[in-house]
Amino acid sequence: MNFLFLENARVEEQKGVMHQILKDGVCPFCADHLETYHKKPIHAEGKYWILTENQWPYDDTKNHLLAITKEHVESLSDLDPQAGAELFDLFRKAMKEFSIDGGTLAMRFGTIARPASTVRHLHAHLIEPDSSKPDHKGVKFAVSKPSQKSPEAA
Repeated sequence: MNFLFLENARVEEQKGVMHQILKDGVCPFCADHLETYHKKPIHAEGKYWILTENQWPYDDTKNHLLAITKEHVESLSDLDPQAGAELFDLFRKAMKEFSIDGGTLAMRFGTIARPASTVRHLHAHLIEPDSSKPDHKGVKFAVSKPSQKSPEAA
């Protein structure tokens, strides 16, 4: 199974790492492989989630954190209902730890081609924009990409 959608990568370094992951044929967000490809520190860990920094944060962000499910899950319907409570608890703690007073929470799920994800493993974003920058253009979070086929159809 292909766990990545390379077309959604945003920066060259990310594409290079993704090429290696595709060669290795693994899910980079699964616990057995996360440490191999993800080089940012783990800030918190719960029963269902790992909280870390995004290795390739979106432009114009001050903080960009990822909560990654510990089990390989691709859809919200596959989560234990308690995972939602834990996710919000992790995000609340992170907001305090990183002094985040405003931002956005975002999560894509399902077929990765349509929602513009790069990894077919459920994860959520906590994004704090850096609007103090004089050239701040705003954080862009793609929800979908036009005219893409799902990896299964390719």
